[in-house]
Amino acid sequence: MTMVTPTHTPAALAGLRVLELGAMVAAPYCGKLLASLGADVVKVEPPKSGDPSRRRGPFPDDAPHPERSGMFLYLNTGKRGVTLDLDDPQGREILKQLAAGADVIIHDSPPALAVARGLEQEALAEINPRLIVAAMTPFGSSGPNAGYAAHDVNVFHAGGEGNLLPNGLALDTFPDRAPIAAGGMMASYQSGLTAAVGVLGTVIAQWNGGIGQSVDCSMQEAQIAIGYLPIQRLEAEDFVETRFSRFFRMGGVLPAADGYVELLTLEPRQWEGLARLLGEPEWASVDKFRDPATHGPAINENLQQWTAEHTREWLYREGQAHGVPIAPYLTPGEVFDSPQQRERDFFVEVAHPEEGTHDYAGLPFRMSETPPVLTRAPLLGEHNAEVYGALGYSPEQLTVLARAEVI
Repeated sequence: MTMVTPTHTPAALAGLRVLELGAMVAAPYCGKLLASLGADVVKVEPPKSGDPSRRRGPFPDDAPHPERSGMFLYLNTGKRGVTLDLDDPQGREILKQLAAGADVIIHDSPPALAVARGLEQEALAEINPRLIVAAMTPFGSSGPNAGYAAHDVNVFHAGGEGNLLPNGLALDTFPDRAPIAAGGMMASYQSGLTAAVGVLGTVIAQWNGGIGQSVDCSMQEAQIAIGYLPIQRLEAEDFVETRFSRFFRMGGVLPAADGYVELLTLEPRQWEGLARLLGEPEWASVDKFRDPATHGPAINENLQQWTAEHTREWLYREGQAHGVPIAPYLTPGEVFDSPQQRERDFFVEVAHPEEGTHDYAGLPFRMSETPPVLTRAPLLGEHNAEVYGALGYSPEQLTVLARAEVI
């Protein structure tokens, strides 16, 4: 992905002004996506401490530093940054001034706190009738659970997917293990992506002459939406799916000579292709494939011995040639150095004054006429003078506000 700036190439969301009042992953990821599409996103952080992700890491050489957190640097590319105490009365007055000039506010404040901070869309509409206010909270802004606090792991399990994990090799090895969550704060990222889609929809409505409105994103519902099949089966078939009913008794995670591969033959034609690849052994007959409860363990034992003799690349290429769904597990280093990603310029070189120059993951799509924008994350309070100066605050006033820890 060629790195561009709004001044060199037109951006899809050029001119859209966004205030981001959120921490960690969900709201910042939403803001990052909007910034990548060219929106002017101003990230608001608490004075002194900043976004908690600044302290989360990972850090180079495991040395904590508020400007060198890998999580923060990734999630906040392309934004300007200011500090503001939203719980201070004067801070809330400044927030109103910022809101008056914004098109969108995205935040992750629970409903009661949102009211205390004056973040309800109805209240802000009195200041800016065209303002869009998007809230990303664990269970949404309504319903009996609206006020509940939750971390990513709570939201993931509230979506039901965790009850079906572990699966595959992990379930085979640890059948009595308690439910687990997928790694990488999946629920939070899914929420940020879902909210970004909602925001884009309301922006289109706004650009078409519509008035301001709210976007109420439930992190739980975002997680449910991508793992709905078990609920659908319960509705349609009255079938309660478990990790054992989902478990594929043939294939799954298998050892290779240089790592692991995943084999998932769900259809007879796929199994027939695998049998041809194996050399048509008796233990891999179609009849035995059709009776996994009886023959699955013996088949998998033979499969594990066979895959262990070959490299991941060989298994992948031969599987492709025989119509067999088999693919390698890649390490992070292999993904980073992959010729596929390098050919598509997926990783973009970004320089940062504190952390130096590194390759960052770009967006997983290309836009021919309005290419995405990827610039560095802001330092803590880096744009205070610029943003608040545009509101009419003098350097002397900003110094007073900083000493009072309002900004």
